[in-house]
Amino acid sequence: MKKTLPIIFTIVALLCTYNYVRGSDHNKTLNKQPESHFLQTMSPPTLPNNWERIYIKNTGSFDLPPSMEIKKGKYRTFTDKTKNIEGFDVKEITAQQKGFNLSSGTSIEWYARVMLETKYDSPGEFEELTFNIFKYTKAYVNELNTKFNDQITQDLRAKSQKISEWHPVKLERVNGMSCIHVHYISQPNNSPQVLVHKYIFQNYNRVHTFTLLYPVSDTNHWEKDFKTILESIRINTNR
Repeated sequence: MKKTLPIIFTIVALLCTYNYVRGSDHNKTLNKQPESHFLQTMSPPTLPNNWERIYIKNTGSFDLPPSMEIKKGKYRTFTDKTKNIEGFDVKEITAQQKGFNLSSGTSIEWYARVMLETKYDSPGEFEELTFNIFKYTKAYVNELNTKFNDQITQDLRAKSQKISEWHPVKLERVNGMSCIHVHYISQPNNSPQVLVHKYIFQNYNRVHTFTLLYPVSDTNHWEKDFKTILESIRINTNR
């Protein structure tokens, strides 16, 4: 029996808070799975010079260029002495241009954000991290596209913003992992247009949303680094 791909709506376009709305076909087979250690589907890539690897406990990791830093906040931390890893014990984390924590003028000029958030639900509620993206019909993907577009349009309108350019939602493979890719350009009120990419990874009992954004006008400054950031994302699976 085919498992329905859950439709995960974005509540706030530039942040990561989600409302989980299921598809029309609610009949699914829940996979019973034993407790096991968290493993990664792929090894992380070679860390570029001067970059930093950000570890999130029970979630995964991604890399940041020297021009970015973790947003100041009361983040819990953890240390894995066995693997000699230090990281963050959180369900959501945000990185921004370096220096913004100190409100420097240069950092404000080069605005950018990288966000990773994890939401938990019941075991078997979502697809596996490496589900077959080709088993879903074009009509179903079109349905996803329409509902994401409607929801994000509504959310932006509530903040006096709008979508200035929308790219069709796609099911993609990123670093060996399957995801829903939501891509659009938003127009904040009296502010530069912002390029937004959201990669939504389902993972059996949780959903991870990896969001990359920066002003369209700063594409030449950020595009190369953000491509490397995307190539670095690794999500843990409890299989």
